[in-house]
Amino acid sequence: MTPHVDFHMHTAYLKCANGTMTVPAIIQECTRLGVRRLGITDHLNTLDRLPLHELIRRDLEAATPGIDLYFGVELNYMSCDGAFAYSPEVKEQLGFQFAIGGIHSIYLEEYDLRKLIDIQHRHHLKTCQDPLVDVLVHPYWFSKGEFTRRQWPWFDSIKAVPEAYARELGQVARETGTAIEINAAANLRCGNNPPAYVDEYADYLAAVAAEGCLFSVGSDAHDIHQLAGIQSAWDMVERLGLPPERIWMPAGAPFKPATAG
Repeated sequence: MTPHVDFHMHTAYLKCANGTMTVPAIIQECTRLGVRRLGITDHLNTLDRLPLHELIRRDLEAATPGIDLYFGVELNYMSCDGAFAYSPEVKEQLGFQFAIGGIHSIYLEEYDLRKLIDIQHRHHLKTCQDPLVDVLVHPYWFSKGEFTRRQWPWFDSIKAVPEAYARELGQVARETGTAIEINAAANLRCGNNPPAYVDEYADYLAAVAAEGCLFSVGSDAHDIHQLAGIQSAWDMVERLGLPPERIWMPAGAPFKPATAG
């Protein structure tokens, strides 16, 4: 069953997305695409970015949507094995309803594929064990620029990840109640990857899913046209045979519920 949700997208405020990603435009496009619940989740890498999230909150408060709106945030480690710029106080101050997060860097000075994967896996488990994080974002997404600058071979096959790592991630996610993200832009529609990558990634997600954990679904859109990519994540839910009860939803009522008419 198609989940019709998108819980990972960015706005123009934080400059990670382009100028097309205004909150009103996002709501309009997601409505057109058949999304019934959406969550804004822009980056909070450092606390000085909090005022920009206040602007997102303002726009959500002003909306009269035909779909349910949620106010979330995406977290990034501030250093290898470091912390997130997030706390119960920050969550309460801004009124964030949920947090997605994970590793966004390679944290490696010399190329070593096994060490590269080990660092990612360690941070995946750490993220799942953080009680303030609801969703682990885009497992094994990498910035192509980090590889290009170092002239390293590109990470073009998820088969390099041991199945035991996938199984362990699924186990820890199940035990902690953390959802594993099915990410359209970063993992399923990444133009840097060969055509076979999506099939390999589906096998990886199936190994994670075999442990009984929850999954979240997100477009990770940075441009208004990328929102349509959510369909590939919905298709992956169908491919994995995930029932509705395995699809994560934010706890509590929407920040702004759908309005009639």
